[in-house]
Amino acid sequence: MTPPSHDAAVEPEPTFTSAEHTAMRSALRAAARGVRGANPVVGAAVLSASGEVLHVGHHRGAGTPHAEVDALRAAREAGTDLRDTTLVVTLEPCHHTGRTGPCSGAILEAGVPRVVYAVGDGTDTARGGAAALMERGVDVRAGLLAEDARDLNARWFRAQEQQRPFVTLKIAQSLDGRVAAADGTSRWITGEAARGEGH
Repeated sequence: MTPPSHDAAVEPEPTFTSAEHTAMRSALRAAARGVRGANPVVGAAVLSASGEVLHVGHHRGAGTPHAEVDALRAAREAGTDLRDTTLVVTLEPCHHTGRTGPCSGAILEAGVPRVVYAVGDGTDTARGGAAALMERGVDVRAGLLAEDARDLNARWFRAQEQQRPFVTLKIAQSLDGRVAAADGTSRWITGEAARGEGH
């Protein structure tokens, strides 16, 4: 890699506060409660200017509010003033309309001035939320606990990168390629531990 020239403007690495770290860990824990499937699991936390995690939300599956909208709804219901808060999210806010509206729009409508997210959304349909927010004056930073967020959605990221479903197959068969004896005398091919792992 060629080092930048002295004339080039180099973007500094974003720095994150301990409160933002705490909020992201809360968002990651919330995301882990989400439904695994075609969508990523995502969590979000509303952080006050004083560093208190006020509200946490997560995506509960296809067609339900996204994590950002879930956390913002909790804030609205509690009467929280969002004008000096930071929204901390495990995945870049989406910028498209599918079964639900764009999270970037919901964030702008709520008046949140700062967004911190862990990893970018590389899908063609959803990415672009960070850029859209920055264009409207929102302070956006990325990369907080990115490795943890990537690990949480490793299956989803792999499916997106390889443009195919992530599939796990467990099969048990005998040496002759069978799954049971033709006369019905066999009962188990696998042991108790392997059967415990199967569905």
